[in-house]
Amino acid sequence: MSPLDQLATQLLIGTDRRAPEWPSADGELGRLSTRIQADAAASTETSALRLAGVLAVCSTAGFRPPPTDRPQPPPCPEDARPVAAEPELVTTLGTILDEGPDPLRVLALRQLDAAGYLLPPRLLPRALTLAVQQTDLRPWLPPVVGERGRWLAHLHPEWSPALTLDETPPDPDWWDSGTLDQRCRFLAAQRRRAPAEARERLAQTLGETDARGRTRLLAELETGLSLEDQDVLETCLQDRSKEVRRQACALLARLPDSRYVSRLTERVGACLGQTRKRLRQVPTIEPPAAFEPDWTLDAIEETSPKGEGLGQRAWWLYQLARALPLGWWPDQTGLDPAGCVRWAKSTDWELALLRAWSEALARTPALDWTEAILNRLPVEGLALDPLDLVDRLPAAERETYWLALIERPPRGLSLGLLLTRFTQGLMREGLPGLSVPGARRLLDRLYRQGGAGRLVQDYSLRRALPGFIACLPDALLDEAANGWPRESLDSPAATETQAQILAIVRQRQILNHHLLQTGRSA
Repeated sequence: MSPLDQLATQLLIGTDRRAPEWPSADGELGRLSTRIQADAAASTETSALRLAGVLAVCSTAGFRPPPTDRPQPPPCPEDARPVAAEPELVTTLGTILDEGPDPLRVLALRQLDAAGYLLPPRLLPRALTLAVQQTDLRPWLPPVVGERGRWLAHLHPEWSPALTLDETPPDPDWWDSGTLDQRCRFLAAQRRRAPAEARERLAQTLGETDARGRTRLLAELETGLSLEDQDVLETCLQDRSKEVRRQACALLARLPDSRYVSRLTERVGACLGQTRKRLRQVPTIEPPAAFEPDWTLDAIEETSPKGEGLGQRAWWLYQLARALPLGWWPDQTGLDPAGCVRWAKSTDWELALLRAWSEALARTPALDWTEAILNRLPVEGLALDPLDLVDRLPAAERETYWLALIERPPRGLSLGLLLTRFTQGLMREGLPGLSVPGARRLLDRLYRQGGAGRLVQDYSLRRALPGFIACLPDALLDEAANGWPRESLDSPAATETQAQILAIVRQRQILNHHLLQTGRSA
């Protein structure tokens, strides 16, 4: 027991019930302790507190780590970049890391990197811990932690994911005796290094794994997917588990030259025709009238699931068409993507076709198809999230659609949710991404057109606003600080949100003062 612990134990009893047994020590500490005890003018309680303070300081200053047989770590390499040291900037960076929101954290890391600075050493543990928890921050952290941050992450493996340093080969025992997560990690690592060996390893053990495990492990073939994988995937088309079959179909659909895609293309091609309409030929489509037995070899289901909105023939058409590359349709119909979407609307099978095209679009994003489907929405019965489609657009085109969605939110999507998704998309790209006119329209929509009542009543909107303010162009910071609707300030919740916004504006101004000028002059 240390002298401080010994004294604390004595004092817990109470000095009025038992006089403390003063701990002894050698050297200067012992002499100082004797003088404290001998002070006749001080009460026992005062002497005890003084001695406790002395022991606490000395135990911290004179701490010696326990001996160990482990070799000393290598010294930290020198950093070429300077460390951000201005007190106001350091304090602001610490507050941003502690309190967020995440878009502001990304902005601060990007500005710090652009100015050529590193995070102060005392903020590195905070930043590394945060990036382990918040994966969206990881792409922006490595440039600003420098050699010291990487050195710390190597010494503390729990921080390695923050810098994507966890690249050591997984333990080979994981494959034979590890958890499912460990087996997936092992297979993914081997897939990156030796895809053929990983494929053979998986093929040999699929029969010994339960359905959940087969589905998870099969998904790892997406890394380095090639035509060499199609034999294993086609075997899985006959798996007894529906989830495994779906996973195999999804992977084979990513291989346009696979036998699977070729077979489905032939079947859908047989459904297409031509008819004359107003002196021109227009394409037609008619799904098969009967289910072909050999379709089951490609995991096509004859009976639709309970609650499925498609009729039987539309269900067959959807399953056949969803694996086809999007480029096949303009080639076969002579229509551009917008024309294909208009043509689908004129048929009895629009819902099946739009669902199939949406799945193909998720595999291979295409601007013309995305815009064509967005312009057709909403479609009754089509459970398609327009936000997912907008996120696939290039930044220049995305803003127009986002403005339209936020100004006229689709049914079931609150303004707060739309705003959150919008800022998350900008954050993934590192910010900024808003033009000044577009951002001013959004700010006006949120502060004025929505009315103070919305700000008071809509929790999701108040929660989303701070992240949005972090994404604003610098030219609109003053408007964000001064344009808050005054009539909402009677609400404590709205007042709290305004205080957050004012704090974010001030933090951004401090970042700009210390970092933007440095970045311009560098």
